[in-house]
Amino acid sequence: MVADRDHVEYKIDKKIVNVSQDILGAGGSAVSVLENIPSVQVDIEGNVSLRGTENFQVLVDGRPSVIQGSDALQQIPASTIDQIEIITNPSAKYDPDGVGGIINVILKKQKQPGINGVVNASIGSGNKYSTDFLLNYRTKHVNVFGGLDLNYREWQMKGNSEYETHLEDTINYRNSEIKGKMNRRGYGIRAGLDYYLTDKTTFTLQGRYGYYGFGRDFTSRRYIFTEPLTTNDYSRSSSISDRGGNYYRINLDFLHNFDNKGQKLEAMIYYSNRKTDDWDEQKDYITDENWNIVDDTPETIKSIEDEVDYELRLKADYTKPIGGEGRIEAGYQSRLNTENEVYTFLDYDYGTGDWIENDLFSSEVDFKRNIHAVYGIYSNVWGTFGYQLGLRGEYTDRKFENVESTEAHIIDRFDYFPSIHLSKSFTGEHQVIVSYSRRIDRPRGRELDPFPNYMDPYNIRIGNPVLEPEYIDSYELGYQKRLDKSFISVEGYYRINKNKITRIKILQDDGTFLHTYENLNRDFSLGAELMINLDITKWLLFNASTNLYNYRMEGNIESEDVVRESTNWDGRGNLTLKFKYDIRIQITGIYRGPTVTAQGEREGYFVTNAALRKDFFNKKLTTTLSVRDIFKGTRREMVSSGASFYSYEFFQRESPVVSLNITYLINNYKKQRNGRENGSDSEGGMEMEF
Repeated sequence: MVADRDHVEYKIDKKIVNVSQDILGAGGSAVSVLENIPSVQVDIEGNVSLRGTENFQVLVDGRPSVIQGSDALQQIPASTIDQIEIITNPSAKYDPDGVGGIINVILKKQKQPGINGVVNASIGSGNKYSTDFLLNYRTKHVNVFGGLDLNYREWQMKGNSEYETHLEDTINYRNSEIKGKMNRRGYGIRAGLDYYLTDKTTFTLQGRYGYYGFGRDFTSRRYIFTEPLTTNDYSRSSSISDRGGNYYRINLDFLHNFDNKGQKLEAMIYYSNRKTDDWDEQKDYITDENWNIVDDTPETIKSIEDEVDYELRLKADYTKPIGGEGRIEAGYQSRLNTENEVYTFLDYDYGTGDWIENDLFSSEVDFKRNIHAVYGIYSNVWGTFGYQLGLRGEYTDRKFENVESTEAHIIDRFDYFPSIHLSKSFTGEHQVIVSYSRRIDRPRGRELDPFPNYMDPYNIRIGNPVLEPEYIDSYELGYQKRLDKSFISVEGYYRINKNKITRIKILQDDGTFLHTYENLNRDFSLGAELMINLDITKWLLFNASTNLYNYRMEGNIESEDVVRESTNWDGRGNLTLKFKYDIRIQITGIYRGPTVTAQGEREGYFVTNAALRKDFFNKKLTTTLSVRDIFKGTRREMVSSGASFYSYEFFQRESPVVSLNITYLINNYKKQRNGRENGSDSEGGMEMEF
């Protein structure tokens, strides 16, 4: 086994999470690991936010993930991960997509000769299971690797909601009690081959095939009344939905190192395909005041959404040292993306027993977007001062078309994305870092589709085809200081988001809500993040972080100026105790503070987790027992209001959750710490050593 590394390492351009040091992550997914990481927040449904935004880019070994965001992270077992890189201000070499930056997941890949492997299995309370294995075979010229992973995780949920709407001289109230369950599940097979043509030239062919799913099964009791009292209705409803599908990706990589150290040529061909099937079935029963059903022919509807997504990427990068410390990097990339989405809305006919398609809410859209990019970077060191200057240019050719519309929405534009990274080192292992990057978040097909989608009897969703991309200017100022084996880091950041894409809801004349998307002008985030690793004794480690920031949103909703502002903070502390006989205990506390939204606010909550790990047989067998959310603090509590409406929602997830994980090493499997070999540099990390 490798020697202990810091749980979180802080580099000039990224935070590196060493997953092997996170005891609580055992048996979970990448989301379980990220829950205890600075700059990251996770809500009760497992949705990840990076410095307050769910818009970020997910890479796996430096390459794009077929599925994105939290869905991608939920499908990667923590046991297959070597490191996770958090890059909040990436250089011009990276794709500029995503408001928050990049989460790069680096998978384990053994480099020792012969056959090696690792097997994991986990079981948790409340129907939570996972297993995976990874095998590696290495010779002088060939390295072959492959693995399989399976997971199913279910959570019980309960909550209540209150809606109040004002229509002319009548106030309508709709109160609901809700309970049910949600699940995330999936499987994946990955395999690859490294062929070392010479000691300087390598070809890598690898791919993954998998399935992911996210299901919900909820029932509710609903009471509707008005003031003055004209209606007094009771009903029960059930809602079953499922979102998921199959996907695969394959990529061929080429690397050639020249005789001049540091000079290299890299190329990649990447292809992915994703087929997603979403469906939702709802039934509404009329009841008496005691919730007894009085009509056994409920109003029943179903919606089905089929989506096919193809992507082809071609990429080439060249790096050349200049002088003693200088370096130039340049590259080209094409991203060719095609999507087709068919949405079908069905009503159930009790007379015939058939589902009848409702053309009013059924539609089909075609989406094509091609992006061609070039970039250049120059970096150098002058004494104790280091700098990197980069510029990326992207040409976007996009066409969005709904078959029900005669008008196609086309974008033909050129964008530029500069990046600047500066560093100054001082005696005593002090370092100050300054960086800037410009990023973009492009609207997705669902956000653009102008055709109405029926959500339930009280809600309809409609896209906005004239949405503009968000443009983000991100500034960071950081200070780092090493104290023997301990470490302290402070980061200040300022982010301006122009053309902010915001989901809003509007009360219509019939009392239903229209959910749509608008460019809400802009928002601002100004904050500071303090991170510390304390190696207190040989048996006691402590690391903590806190993030304090001011969030301000400016815009216009329904012809009214909107200014929302809040001072937010979140924090986490992690205590690790080492005992004899290879026993470790980890205790974690996480606080996520309240914040404002475009039309309301969300309350905060606190979570406490603990885990115990024991190694056996010279560390070839490891068992981990963990308890998450010991004091039942995980919840979502939100208030929204607008012209003529008010709403309150409260949801809580089952807790505490107890799980047991077992890991077995085949031939004393060892994780390789070299960044080039485990893939961490495949997308061109900065590697600036000042």
